[in-house]
Amino acid sequence: MSSAFWRWWGPLGLYMALIFFVSSRPRPAGLNQAPDLLLHGGAYFVMALLAVRALAKGLRERASLTALCGGSALAILYGATDELHQSRVAERVGSWADLLYDGVGAVMAGAALSVFWKVQGDRR
Repeated sequence: MSSAFWRWWGPLGLYMALIFFVSSRPRPAGLNQAPDLLLHGGAYFVMALLAVRALAKGLRERASLTALCGGSALAILYGATDELHQSRVAERVGSWADLLYDGVGAVMAGAALSVFWKVQGDRR
């Protein structure tokens, strides 16, 4: 595989591996007070940004609608597989609510990118 492939897809792959690793362990006690919306939404916000970045080969220029929606969809699909995975891990629970929070984070990333590109375009 070329270095261009790793440049765009490597960070997303590493981030997905990190989420899988964290999901394979019991939830750290320090995170028990944090709202799931913040934890899941934040994690999948970042994942969607990385997915759009990979599909669009960067974030400086406005991405196509396909890349924007595809990146969010990829993050949501991964969230579904992660919830399924967590349902099979001791001391973890997969839940529809967490998947909803994953989706909220992924969609918010798309919205944030749209606003970012709009502001950048207005500056030019």
